[in-house]
Amino acid sequence: MSAPAAVNLDRLGPFCRLMPFNAGDVLRRKGQHYRDMYLISSGCVEVDREASAGAAKPIVSRPGSPIGEIAFLRGCAATATVTATAAGTALVIDDAMLAQLEESEPDLAAGLLRRLAEIAEERTSENLIFTPKASARPQAIDVYLCRNKEMLESAMRLRYEVYCQELGRRSPHADHERRIITDDLDASAHVFVAVEAGETIGTLRANASCESSLGMFEELYGMKRSAYHPAATAICTKFIIRKASRTGFAALKLMSAVAHYGLRHGIKECYVDAIPMLLPYYKSVGFAVSGPQFLHRENGISYPMMIDLARHGERLTSERSLSGYVNLFVKAQAIRLIDRLRGVR
Repeated sequence: MSAPAAVNLDRLGPFCRLMPFNAGDVLRRKGQHYRDMYLISSGCVEVDREASAGAAKPIVSRPGSPIGEIAFLRGCAATATVTATAAGTALVIDDAMLAQLEESEPDLAAGLLRRLAEIAEERTSENLIFTPKASARPQAIDVYLCRNKEMLESAMRLRYEVYCQELGRRSPHADHERRIITDDLDASAHVFVAVEAGETIGTLRANASCESSLGMFEELYGMKRSAYHPAATAICTKFIIRKASRTGFAALKLMSAVAHYGLRHGIKECYVDAIPMLLPYYKSVGFAVSGPQFLHRENGISYPMMIDLARHGERLTSERSLSGYVNLFVKAQAIRLIDRLRGVR
């Protein structure tokens, strides 16, 4: 089978936003999540995978070379830090651009996707970045931004498993035939999943106020009183961890990933709701109550809470902080509290 042809930048150009960059600009930062990728059209970049001390860092300058394609295709965090070593430009590839390309130029879209898949396969094989790790350390849990239907449905199934089966709650959004929970916010959401040994063990959904209507959540969470709303606020909902994993790092790694993502997209305040028994644990992370309690249709009595990402975001995204928070937030009798809510002593 012949290799896919090189990407035709001239044909792609009219569909893409052109992004200029200068020497020293960081185009990708390892460990962060992105919903787009770049095709280098001019200039030069350095790729640092932090593989080993003294290892050579590949230099990329060929027009059409992709940057960030692995994370874009798979939903994982960036596998390398990419820094410009010379000024240039790049074509921005995202979902909206691909949808337009598929409709207008299906042959060009197919060629681009084949080329990206080929390069991604070469790079993932070379770096072994998706090899499962069998350990109890935080690194054993990978957080992904859902990039396809299968990943999103794994989050929806976990919602059903915990809400309907474990906790016995009656969700108005449950599809009992498919055994999933989904609602209108999923259409515009950034849904993250925590994966361990190939299994989805946690999920957290984020919706930016500037991207779509949040309905009654704006009122329930007290968001309208914020000077940053709606340009720089977001809500986090459907925060669920499988029972066997609630004393681990999954919850905090999801929160850290969403905080990273929010900070990079200019989000200054993030809102959630918490059942009364979990208020101390959210407060320990930096959340504060933002309004009066209300009756959540799935969780029962809940309090709206807000975290100032400008103040707490950097600490929340620090890998060093995860170990300290785990005792405060996750290990602090989380399972016992949930069981108590179910009437189990």
